[in-house]
Amino acid sequence: MGTNSDKWIILLVDDTPANIQMANNILKDTYTVKIATSAARALDLAKAAPQPDLILLDIVMPEMDGYEVCRRLKSDPVTSAIPIIFLTGKTDPEDETKGFELGAIDYIHKPFSPPVVQVRVRTQLTLLEAREQLAAEKRKVDRLLDNVLPPPAVAEIKLTGGVVPRRFENVAVLFCDLVGFTNYCDRYAPEDVVRELGDLFVIFENCARRHQLEKIKTMGDAFLATAGLLQPVEDPLRAAVNCALAISEEAARSGRGWQVRSGVHIGPLMAGVVGHERYQFDVWGDTVNVASRLTGAASPGGVGLTEQTSTSLNGFAVSPRGAVELKGKGSVRIVEVNGRA
Repeated sequence: MGTNSDKWIILLVDDTPANIQMANNILKDTYTVKIATSAARALDLAKAAPQPDLILLDIVMPEMDGYEVCRRLKSDPVTSAIPIIFLTGKTDPEDETKGFELGAIDYIHKPFSPPVVQVRVRTQLTLLEAREQLAAEKRKVDRLLDNVLPPPAVAEIKLTGGVVPRRFENVAVLFCDLVGFTNYCDRYAPEDVVRELGDLFVIFENCARRHQLEKIKTMGDAFLATAGLLQPVEDPLRAAVNCALAISEEAARSGRGWQVRSGVHIGPLMAGVVGHERYQFDVWGDTVNVASRLTGAASPGGVGLTEQTSTSLNGFAVSPRGAVELKGKGSVRIVEVNGRA
């Protein structure tokens, strides 16, 4: 529909003045009508902004008939989506079949019957409006999926209708937790808490994106991301530790005094989509559990790792923390990364 008017725009194409006048009289009070008396002019007007919402196209015209005009319009990405109704005195089934094969959606036969013209035009514009609404809803769904699922998972859902659960090897899992956020919630109004948390998670997500991590989910004031899960990363462990440090630095620079503690672990895990009405892509396994436990053992601003995992990590300032009790794992020797060497 035209941007400067609430009326649908119809392009009327016919080389006979009497036909133009009759069709225009039928339509002008309800629609904005553009007129082309030649095929070349029709092709130009179809591309010109604001583009028509519907084209009424005569078949028998000199130089180029309506069939060829239709073929060119449908082969051009700029005009291919515009619906076309043929205006014709031809009533042979073969002629109508040819038009439909070229992409026309309907026929209006001459001589014109005003009620028939109005009904057929209104029907096609109603269908067009319904298709546009469906397309808008699809875009909303796509945006929602993009916000809650990693891009490869979205692509798989669109292709197959689901995401097959899989086991993945050598995936780095990052947990980040805000220090003192529970006390903050007790002191501030809900809208302030949500706004602050939203701003912080934008920082977390931007850091994850820069370091090639995939955000999995947020849980209260905690953030979970992975490196090397659905997208290949050259060194998942290094990427996850770098991301954790960047998140701590960015949070500290926010001016709100926030501190973040993190835990990183690497190994195998399971991943897939749970839920049918509300999709959630999630990860499970010992690697995830250990990363979570390491987060609780880390100091504010630090990144906790097991001592064994840290042996493959170079270029960072690492401090030993000794043996720490990790739930479900017993006594585990851990280290803490506090910065880059």
